[in-house]
Amino acid sequence: MTRELKVLLVYPPNQLMPVETPRPDGSLGPLYLAGALEAEGIEVDILDASVGTAEDKLEDTFLRPLMQENGLIRIGMTAERIQEEIANGGYTVVGINSNFTPQTRMALDVAAAAKEVSNQILVLAGGVNARNLPERFLQSGNVDAVCVTEGERIIIRLLRAWKRGQEISLLPGLITMRSGRLVRNPPNPDDTLFNLDFLPFPTWHKLPFFHYDRASAGGRAVLKTTGRSASLMTSRGCPFRCAYCHISVEKANETESGGIGSLRVKSVDRVMEEVNRLRELGVTKVYFEDDSLLAKKARVREIFTRVTGLGLKIADVNGVNLVHFQKRQGSRLVIDVDYLELLRDAGFDQIVFPVESASQRILDTYATGKLNHSTLNVVELVMLARQVGITCPVNMMIGFPDETETEIRQSIELGKRLVDAGAEYCTFFIPIPFPGSKLYEVAVARGYLDPGFDTDALNWKNAVMKNTTVSPERVIELRDWGWRYSNTEEHIRTRLEASIGSRWQSGAVSK
Repeated sequence: MTRELKVLLVYPPNQLMPVETPRPDGSLGPLYLAGALEAEGIEVDILDASVGTAEDKLEDTFLRPLMQENGLIRIGMTAERIQEEIANGGYTVVGINSNFTPQTRMALDVAAAAKEVSNQILVLAGGVNARNLPERFLQSGNVDAVCVTEGERIIIRLLRAWKRGQEISLLPGLITMRSGRLVRNPPNPDDTLFNLDFLPFPTWHKLPFFHYDRASAGGRAVLKTTGRSASLMTSRGCPFRCAYCHISVEKANETESGGIGSLRVKSVDRVMEEVNRLRELGVTKVYFEDDSLLAKKARVREIFTRVTGLGLKIADVNGVNLVHFQKRQGSRLVIDVDYLELLRDAGFDQIVFPVESASQRILDTYATGKLNHSTLNVVELVMLARQVGITCPVNMMIGFPDETETEIRQSIELGKRLVDAGAEYCTFFIPIPFPGSKLYEVAVARGYLDPGFDTDALNWKNAVMKNTTVSPERVIELRDWGWRYSNTEEHIRTRLEASIGSRWQSGAVSK
């Protein structure tokens, strides 16, 4: 038996709390997979269901938020429209990207839509969330396999076998369901690329930039100036292993993960080739998705020296670790102002500073001590960044299981001091025990989270852990008070105006 291969890789629609600002996805995972498939001569398309196809109007997708029965607002193509696109395209394989636990329902809805078109369609799921909640995906009856790690090589092996009619549950790198039981096969040692120059180039050209240009400046609201934006990664993995990050478990379970938590980098020449490809697509703003962008300082200096003068605006809200803004001067560590100036000259007009906590105990316990308040004055860092021309919003985390109210208040006070020193704003996140993180394992083992938790609830706006030192209700009170106390009235007003709740035009429950 020989099957035809025509692949559709899907970013599912989004569901958001009313206070969240909607953004299209456009992340890199499906783009790398599409690049790998194209290199093998396999026909592949990308569907970002939050905005739709060229034939869809944003007014029918991204700009048409609908309230769901779960209290979350849905953004994107309807299930019927997704089915129509799959059927009309003649796709035999549908791959679904699922990185974020609060979007689990949306990913499963896409899987159901594909199987409604034809039960013969092979439905695959991948991403951090899917591989850490395989039971929920496979027990839905609409997902045939989940990828256990990075998928560029695994998907090729899988599709070759499926095309020939082979049994996929025997293949390395997959989780499948057989006779009602999970079958988990670790990846082959060579499934993880440690020389990232051998990665396929992401297929940015397949993204619906015509929609992104209208929708929140390509989905990256952090980049405030107008212009086309896109994502880029210069590395994978991270030198740290923070408990609230999936890398903490990937490093602990290297046989199953394939070692993807370890820091791996692209050459400078490869990075510049990617930058040039984005410029050819009209991209003027680049969002770096690295988990640890600044880890190898000499390499980063070379990259951004070469980027200087290309006319790009650059931002990072994910993988900056503040320790990398220091340098040794004699026997002490000082803030590296020259480094900040280099980043500014290269186009970094905004860098989000992950201060995380004012409590060194919390940082040492949950953030692998990647910030030491005794050697880095974060208030001074904010002031110097502003002086060189970099705006620096701040992220803080409050509500860890054993965190006291005194420690929470210390973080709120530090947030205010940072805003007073020039930080554009301070956002207080509640730690969420996302599946795949060490915090998740601890939360389930110690009774902070029920194993049968509702994926819809795992949103940074919710305090989902129970039996914590500070009650979840009190954590929310402190978070809301801290946000208003720390930030300027202008920021509070602007943020509220930008939220999906104030833009919402319909109170109807979506069907």
